[in-house]
Amino acid sequence: MVMVIQRATLDNSSESLFHLLWRHMSIRDFRVAKAKGYAVYDWTEVVKHDKPHDCWIVVHGKVYDVTEWVPHHPGGQMIWDGAGGDCTGVWESYHPLSVLDSGIPDKYLIGEVYEYRDFYSWDGSFYRTIKERVEAQMPASKRRDDPKMVLKSIILLTLYLPFVAMYIYFCTWWSAVLIGLLCGQIGVNIMHDGNHGAYSSSKLANSLAGYTLDLVGSCSVVYRRSHNFGHHSCVNHYELDRAFDTSYPYLRLHVNQQRLSVHQYQHLYAWLVYALINFGDFFGTIDEMFWMSNFPNRRGFTSFSSFALQLFVKVWTFFVTLFLPTYVHGFLQVFWIWFFMQMVFSIGYSLFFAVNHWTLDAGFVDNSSIGKSNWGVLQVENSLNFGLDSKVWTHLSGGLNHQIEHHLFPGMVHTRLPEITGVVQRTCQEFGLRYYQYSSFWTALKGHYRLLKTLGCMDQPPSPVS
Repeated sequence: MVMVIQRATLDNSSESLFHLLWRHMSIRDFRVAKAKGYAVYDWTEVVKHDKPHDCWIVVHGKVYDVTEWVPHHPGGQMIWDGAGGDCTGVWESYHPLSVLDSGIPDKYLIGEVYEYRDFYSWDGSFYRTIKERVEAQMPASKRRDDPKMVLKSIILLTLYLPFVAMYIYFCTWWSAVLIGLLCGQIGVNIMHDGNHGAYSSSKLANSLAGYTLDLVGSCSVVYRRSHNFGHHSCVNHYELDRAFDTSYPYLRLHVNQQRLSVHQYQHLYAWLVYALINFGDFFGTIDEMFWMSNFPNRRGFTSFSSFALQLFVKVWTFFVTLFLPTYVHGFLQVFWIWFFMQMVFSIGYSLFFAVNHWTLDAGFVDNSSIGKSNWGVLQVENSLNFGLDSKVWTHLSGGLNHQIEHHLFPGMVHTRLPEITGVVQRTCQEFGLRYYQYSSFWTALKGHYRLLKTLGCMDQPPSPVS
């Protein structure tokens, strides 16, 4: 008997072009009635309220109309990225215990979701204990606004314009390597922290840091939704973690994915797939702004200005990296160098993400364990660290080598993560949790290679050893 697993996505294929534009240009949809008092809603009603002037969120099954609160939200407009969907994971992981204990003010509570089932358990004392200890060790004033982070940003962004100029003027293989690696470093260092709201206590500074992803040709709006809501909230969860959507059928990264004959070679060709990821980001983000959905983690709100910005970003990036060099050097010389630059860019950041979750030493979950898996525990067991003693890898990876700490505290600037590693390790040991770390990036990469090879030839690989 073959078990069919239903992906947890919302089908918008029947939506007309008129209604799509109507919704994404922020034109008020008068067919959606605003709720009065307390009521019970199903998801088909909740997902309609995904606009700045009509913003609902769901936390632990309760429905809140936070339309009036969003402009005052210290975390900026991140709420819009989860508008009309389940924000439980983001609520729990981004807010300090004082806010969690107070809860969302009752004046915003308008009802509950019909027959709501939380994907994860929030029982137990592990996550609260680790939050108490980290908050006691590091005051709120030090969790963002780190001078080391500012210095890294200044160095990387100062290099950007001269590296682009060298690429345009010389258009050689070495200039392609320089600008490709630099774009990757801007991504894993500045962009990643900015889109997590971890860069600064200033909403403007976080937004600007996040928009550096648009500077190098991708889309910060799509990244925030797919990463903050569609990955961090549900790490290595087959039906919800968006990484499994974007890589299949080219790569089989989860045991629930059907194994195809071509996957027996994926440990050989996966590196080419990773080198081409940037092309998917470059050409697919405009479309994904409209259809992206991890129901009930939802697509969130897309403003017309964000859509217009993406059009400008694509045109500008093509102009600077392809058209302008072609005018100077000719298309035949430029195209392959441009193509190579995009591949270097892709490799320069994608492998850091791949080794943090996709090895045989990481845990994987699916909908069969709904409500049974503790969310805080999963952040530890489904994530992996590497090279913790290396300051070089910490800086080159933008702190992604401290992935466990990052998943537990996504709102903390990555240059501070090494300071809480000891607390996290001791707490995990106290609670009997498996805290896994590789000695270096290269051993982690070997672990990823073994996963690719194993999932390519086995339907069900062995579980991680505790």
